[in-house]
Amino acid sequence: MTAAKYREYASRYDLGRFVNAHRNIYTSALAEIQSGKKRSHWMWYIFPQLRGLGHSRNSDYYGIADRDEAIMFLHHPLLYRNLCEITMAMLAIDGKSADDILGETDAMKFRSSMTLFNSVCPDNIFSEALNKFYGGQEDGLTLDMLKADGGGQLVSGGIIGAIIGDIAGSFYEFYNCKSTNIALFTDGTQFTDDTVMTVAVADWLLSGVPLQKAMSDWGREYPDRGYGGMFYKWLFHSEDKKPYNSFGNGSGMRVSPCGYSASSLEEAIELAGQSAEVTHNHPEGVKGAQSIAAAIFMARQHKPKEEIRDYIEAAFGYNLHRTCDEIRPAYEFDVTCQGSCPEAIIAFLDSHDYESAVRLAISLGGDSDTVACMTGGIAAAYYGIPSWMVKYVVLEYLPQHILDVVGRFDEKYSNSIKNKQSDVVLNRKNF
Repeated sequence: MTAAKYREYASRYDLGRFVNAHRNIYTSALAEIQSGKKRSHWMWYIFPQLRGLGHSRNSDYYGIADRDEAIMFLHHPLLYRNLCEITMAMLAIDGKSADDILGETDAMKFRSSMTLFNSVCPDNIFSEALNKFYGGQEDGLTLDMLKADGGGQLVSGGIIGAIIGDIAGSFYEFYNCKSTNIALFTDGTQFTDDTVMTVAVADWLLSGVPLQKAMSDWGREYPDRGYGGMFYKWLFHSEDKKPYNSFGNGSGMRVSPCGYSASSLEEAIELAGQSAEVTHNHPEGVKGAQSIAAAIFMARQHKPKEEIRDYIEAAFGYNLHRTCDEIRPAYEFDVTCQGSCPEAIIAFLDSHDYESAVRLAISLGGDSDTVACMTGGIAAAYYGIPSWMVKYVVLEYLPQHILDVVGRFDEKYSNSIKNKQSDVVLNRKNF
């Protein structure tokens, strides 16, 4: 993924147009539906449809660009909450048709909207609305446009995979949820110190500046991102920047660029050691970083999971013959490498795609953002990342300054070894 592609995503998609409209009109729109009769004009931004189905200025401005934007809409906390609430209000009306409630033209739009969201989120209230008001018949034009769109795509793995894991796990670090059935993005979601230091390591590998300087520069750029106590003192108050014998998982959270830039397993381990030792020079701190980097490198080569597991166990002494279901009940907040790096790798081993890996990592509880960051870096290399996820975090969470570094890193190191993975199309309707 190039820096230009990240900029293209940021310019092409804008969920903010819906957020602004909802803040202005949603309460009134809901009241109208609850009264049983729509009276004002708000269909395109409350029940959005695919762009190209209408011919008005609103249909062009508020039209959903593609399948990915529809999925992003459903992951936005405010927009999804409102869409569900007002759809439930429609379902609560008995004895009236969609035409009676909305009028003939807007009833057609409602059918298109429900078809769109049912296609990307099946077996939800959207199918109930189609069944109640349209006998289960979906809108053919919407289905044809979605078919032409080609379905969900995967973006080749990179450090953005670790960053997405950090962002998705950020809320749950302080509100542990021992379940995979969670909202990946909430009102409290943000990028944390995991992302900032991942970018610092990427910057170090790109520019060749001393890692201590890169970390200090990026820390000053983003000073309030949840740094651990000892690292905070090192980052902002230490003059000599000497390591402090830590075995915390800060070394593992930032290491993904080492796994992605290396052209051999030996180089990945060497770079990981260098990235750890500036602060986390305890043997466990170094080992944690090296294990994550090694897993990423092997995942990039699509080594069988059994081979990755066996290598990590033999090289680093971790017990990976466990499952997330076995770990989850008794797992507690653990910021050590030895208490979180193995669990992050196991979440990857237990997974079946990128999203399931991140969900499994978060479901363990504990230091959710860091565990998901480490898992996300490995899973992205192995599976690729759903394109909607990349677009969503670009749109909602990451400043251009960070995206430029991520893009330049991808451009420089995407061919450091031949990845078997490339952008592919999935034949699936869910997310």
